[in-house]
Amino acid sequence: MGRHRMPADTVPGHRPERRRPRSVLAGPATVLLAVTALIGAGTMAGPMYGASADEPCSLPRSGVHHSLGLDSWNSSYPRPDGDLDAVMLFLSFPDAEPYLTPAAIAAEHFPATSDFFSRSSYGQFRLTAHVVEEWIEMPQASTAYGIQRDWDAELRSAYLRDALELLEPRVDFAGHDIIYLVADPDAPGVDSDATKVVNFDRPVEVGDAEIRRIVTVFEERTPDRNVLAHETGHVFDLPDLYRRPDDRHGDWDTYVGDWDIMGSQFALAPDFFGWHKWKLGWLNTEFIDCVRGPGVTRHTLEPLGAPLDPERPENDTRLAVIRTGAHEALVAEARTRAGNDADACTSGVLLYLVRSDVPSAQGPIEVLDGSPDSGACHGRSVHPRLADAPLDTGETYRHTGAGVRVDVGDRTATGGWEVTITKD
Repeated sequence: MGRHRMPADTVPGHRPERRRPRSVLAGPATVLLAVTALIGAGTMAGPMYGASADEPCSLPRSGVHHSLGLDSWNSSYPRPDGDLDAVMLFLSFPDAEPYLTPAAIAAEHFPATSDFFSRSSYGQFRLTAHVVEEWIEMPQASTAYGIQRDWDAELRSAYLRDALELLEPRVDFAGHDIIYLVADPDAPGVDSDATKVVNFDRPVEVGDAEIRRIVTVFEERTPDRNVLAHETGHVFDLPDLYRRPDDRHGDWDTYVGDWDIMGSQFALAPDFFGWHKWKLGWLNTEFIDCVRGPGVTRHTLEPLGAPLDPERPENDTRLAVIRTGAHEALVAEARTRAGNDADACTSGVLLYLVRSDVPSAQGPIEVLDGSPDSGACHGRSVHPRLADAPLDTGETYRHTGAGVRVDVGDRTATGGWEVTITKD
């Protein structure tokens, strides 16, 4: 199914200085391609800059793929703050005549993707997509590229090489932070399960641009809900939160269920975890309570999806964080049916563990089930067992291994919860 994406291939490197857009359409230039040698699947940490977190409760960034450490930012990835520009390009094939126009396909993704990020970032991040409304025909049939989830590296390289050679004289990539390369959904060789982010070992020079990653889109005529928000999350160094099972009938959603779009784009509550918002810079330490040592602390958690109050952050706590190990933290946040979570199955105080030394798709975040003997929203939830994971008033969760107890008290006038945390 569409939500079960393979982790993006990546080897980080230096991000070139960003140029502002001039024009999407460009004149002829020379594209320097060695795509076959450039596509990699390494997990180096890459260069860093700046501290982005409060040391006692943040976690150090490790060398694993898409580490959730917060002490520094991997500068090979663009940061989603302020304005970023994307270009959306459309590829057809000689073995199929497109039924849809590029504009019709683009409308399936935008402005919905931009709106998702605007809501999640509290209006701090604006993603603008520039749509090139023409089909550009690839030199080979769609079936010649072997497009599939576990794509042969040489065939994938051929696809990207052919695409960039075609696009280079037509498109100015230099002013764009994100590239969406969309294949004709009706072409016979297009596998809707192959959508993913492909990163390069080192930049590919295309005209005046140095391209580090491309979002390759192979969706069906009606694309998966929120698929580009999920894939764009990888562009910002966020990990896959699903678990790829050993067989096709296994459980993909056992780690986080419906509680973050990086777990499933079909999630009922797809807003980013508060930890992700902290990593991306949309929340800072003013909105986070750090439990620094043993004892009892009390916290008022405001709904994660509600607008921020930047004038009074001391009264607007969004996360309570308890460091439970060198690379592990326990997080409490209030999730309600608002914003991106309007269709959430349940509301309450959601608890989860974050590990910065666990790579993408291997469980870097694990939701703690506050109702382990029940489930909810069968038939709608991607993982009903975790659909009712949040705690409500009067409920308690004990994490015996970490020596932490969380007691949820009354609702607040603004829709949050009073929470008491006891740490041994």
